[in-house]
Formats: sequence, C-alpha cells, structure tokens
Amino acid sequence: MPTQKDQERYENDPIDGLRRAIVGDWAPEKHLRLRRYVDITWGVRRKFGGNATYIDLYCGPGRARIRNTQTIVEGSAVVAATEAARHVPFREIIIGDLDPVNVQACQKRLERVGAHQVKAYAGTADEVAATIVPKLHPTGLNLAFLDPFNLEALPFSVIQTLALAPRMDLLIHVSIMDLQRNVRSMMKSGKLDRFAPGWQSHVNSAATNPTLVMSVFAHWRSLLKGLGYLVSDNIERVRGVRNQPLYWLVLASRHELADDLWSEISHVEPQMRMLL
Repeated sequence: MPTQKDQERYENDPIDGLRRAIVGDWAPEKHLRLRRYVDITWGVRRKFGGNATYIDLYCGPGRARIRNTQTIVEGSAVVAATEAARHVPFREIIIGDLDPVNVQACQKRLERVGAHQVKAYAGTADEVAATIVPKLHPTGLNLAFLDPFNLEALPFSVIQTLALAPRMDLLIHVSIMDLQRNVRSMMKSGKLDRFAPGWQSHVNSAATNPTLVMSVFAHWRSLLKGLGYLVSDNIERVRGVRNQPLYWLVLASRHELADDLWSEISHVEPQMRMLL
C-alpha cells in the first residue's frame, strides 16, 4: 500500500500508466542547468569517442508534474539522455533509486526515448555507487548528477565512492532550505556527520544560523577539494517564488575545462556568489 509520503510525492501518469513524481516549481531550473551542461560538453564527449556515462543515483520515476499545476516535466535522466542524443549520446546511462518502482518507470521512459545501455539499480545511493564504480569503463568520461530529496540522503560516502573513478564530474544539488531548517537538529542527531564529516573541527556551533549554514557548506566544499576536485566558484543558487533560497547547484571536476564550461552557462552574478 502507498504510504502518506508516497501519496504526497507521486501519482499515476494517465499517459503511460507509470508513476510520476509531484515536484516543486523549481525543478525546471535544475533541469535547465543540467540540460545546458550536457549540451555544452558534447565536444568533450566526442573527444572520448562517445565513451561517456551518465549516472543518476536519485533518478525518480523519470517524469513529474509540477505541484498545483498541470505542467508535466521529464525527469533528470530523461533530460540528460535526450539532450546528449542531439550531438553525442552517452554510451551508457546508469540510474538508481531507493524505490524500485521509480527505477522501473525511469528505465522504461529512457528506453522509450531511445537511450541505449540503460543499467538500473534499486538501492540506496551508497549501495548503488559501490556496485557501479568498479564496472565503469577505465578510460571513460563520467557525469554524475546527484539530486536527493534532502541532505540526509546525500552522505559524503557516496561522493567518496564516485570519486574513485578517475574521470568523474559531479553536478550536485545541495538543499539550502533543508540545511537552514535542520542544521542544528542534524548536529545533535549525528546526521550532519554523514553529510559533512569532520564538521566539528571547522564549524562554530554557537554561530548564528546563517553563519552556521555557510560554514557547513564551506566545509563540505573543502571535503570535495580534499578528494582532488576543483569545485567551481560559480555556485548556482536557486530561489523560490517568494525569493526564499532553495538550493545550491555545485559543479566539481578534476579538469579546469569543466569549470570554464560551467561558467559559460551559469546565471550567477559574481557579486552574488556564495551568498544566501
């Protein structure tokens, strides 16, 4: 039986009979950035002979309706696959989700848009990452899009596992809203240890909430750098209809070209970077 949370997040799609998600009106913003990054990097994929893999560990069902509207949008994996196919498609697409119903729906939708070599896994992001990384092509190019519902679903161990691949670019959604609302409770419960391990040595827990949030985020970015990543200063910050901060979209790569390309499609004004 569907849970109350499932009923709030999902519904049946009358078009194809599969599950679809119910999402906030900010979802197209994320997908626009993803679409543009996939588009602008087609030349890089061509240099690798098309030997590129797209990874989405929080794939959802592959289609969604924006809450309180009848607007239908495709999920991130479908967006990435269709955009890449315009020039140089991904050699393979790997999707994962905790819910097997989501995985099955997303896989079917990817196959319907002509995606090849779709590999689908049900499990936590930790589990799926550990399964797929040893199987990635040793000289291939990889792009992982990490778009969890909340910070609890994004333990840093997921990123550490993905970083074992030599060419793994990361485009990561970090919820400002979740961090602002729950940072102190996460500190007490230990959940912050999973998201940003070692924060105790770098964050003043007595600071005001805005300072605390920014300190945690800065420490998290330093952890990425500790894995050998160049973390772009172009932190895409998306706000809601009431101008409330919703999330950061962070690009991390081991190659400077990725930052250059991200900068070309970024909407962030220099004076607005890293501000709440």
